[in-house]
Amino acid sequence: QDIRIRENSFAMSYIARFLSIVVCLRSSTFAFYNPSTYSRGDRVWVKSKANENEVISSEVNGSTEGGLVSVASQDNKSRLASAFAALDETEQYDAVLTGLCAKILDDNTDDETRAALKDPIKLMQEMNARRVTASGRSLMALIDATCASQDATAMSEMMSLCLKNGGLSQYGALQSLLNPLPSNPSTKVLCPDGSRKTREERLNGLVEIPVDNRGEEVTSALGFLGFAGVCTIFNTLRVDEITPYTSTLFLVLIIIGILDNFYDLIDFTTKIVSKSNGSGMKLPEKESLPMNLGTGQLSGSVFRGLARLITIDTERECQCEAAAFYAAYVFGLPCFAFQPNALESAVMVVESTKKTSPIDPLLSSVGIQKVLVWLLAPVAMESSKHPQLVMSDPRESAGLLERLEDKVSLLKDEDLFWTDGGEAEKADLLKWAYAEADLLLRDNRQVIDEISKQLASGAATVGDCVAVIEGW
Repeated sequence: QDIRIRENSFAMSYIARFLSIVVCLRSSTFAFYNPSTYSRGDRVWVKSKANENEVISSEVNGSTEGGLVSVASQDNKSRLASAFAALDETEQYDAVLTGLCAKILDDNTDDETRAALKDPIKLMQEMNARRVTASGRSLMALIDATCASQDATAMSEMMSLCLKNGGLSQYGALQSLLNPLPSNPSTKVLCPDGSRKTREERLNGLVEIPVDNRGEEVTSALGFLGFAGVCTIFNTLRVDEITPYTSTLFLVLIIIGILDNFYDLIDFTTKIVSKSNGSGMKLPEKESLPMNLGTGQLSGSVFRGLARLITIDTERECQCEAAAFYAAYVFGLPCFAFQPNALESAVMVVESTKKTSPIDPLLSSVGIQKVLVWLLAPVAMESSKHPQLVMSDPRESAGLLERLEDKVSLLKDEDLFWTDGGEAEKADLLKWAYAEADLLLRDNRQVIDEISKQLASGAATVGDCVAVIEGW
């Protein structure tokens, strides 16, 4: 009988445990189910009571997995959904757009970025359709994300959407002020000083593009350093057969360098000393010296090459980069490279000739002029402040025309309008573009200096530079 009683008690205890588990499951089910919170597909809808008489329904995109919307609180309200519902429509779009762009910048490679840009593009199209203007903060993030793709066509499409949105006002704003080179030499144009001159008259009054022989200069400097290094090694090792010759040659090079660069100072000092002691000593005239000695030409290439090798000037570099960025932006070029080059510009020009390309056609008198001004803007900036070009390269502009001439299989001969006049026409085109670049920088020096300061900080992005130009 005791055994039966124990078996019955065990059975009753198991039955009680089972019933308690069922009650807990039902209570938990009812606790997590609430008519005010339900899901449909990948959308979660949350109803929250704004006040006693009003109920606001807000939609939160995303998956319920991962805790995007939690209903664990007693009043079954999501803090995320409530915060999102408190924003107006413009702020909601800005938050989503900024988040999408931040994800692109953090997680994707170049190829993945091009594919991931589809979501921001669709969102911008929807904002334009609903007439929702994006804020400067979200546009900065969008431009930075697009630049990460390193694709001029993608940048052109995105900038077009931003213009339609109304968030940009300075992109391409100065295109109408660009003065292209007239095809007829007798055509009169309005000059910056207000006068009207023919093409030939204005070209005669323009400054020449600075000459750059950096290849020759660097080679000369490396040759001098190599020779000096060999002489020093032999002198240090005390090789009796060679040391006298190396020491003599090294001393001769030093004397030539001093005479070539400081002959005027030596001649002036000699005249003063001869007058004071009455010796009448006089050095030969500089023009009579062999190999143009005393003019700086003989050793100038070595000194300029040494200057290129040892010059590290961040401010100077940032000024050149700021000039190139500003020129590209205000002329509507969808390529914000801080250091423009002939190859990149040639690819952009060829891409613009395709029928499906979103880039405005650049293979025209105005289009080529814009690209040349962009390439020569760093040269104009550096030459206005320094006697020697170190950070910028004027050869890139001529390199663009040469690369386009080599693409005869992709371009039509009539599109290469500068080839009709030969090398003289090409030189006039480059000289004209250099003058336009110099004029652009002088008229907008304050904005360019501000961009340069942003770049010098070391933390500026393309979006930050755009913010300076747009005044955000």
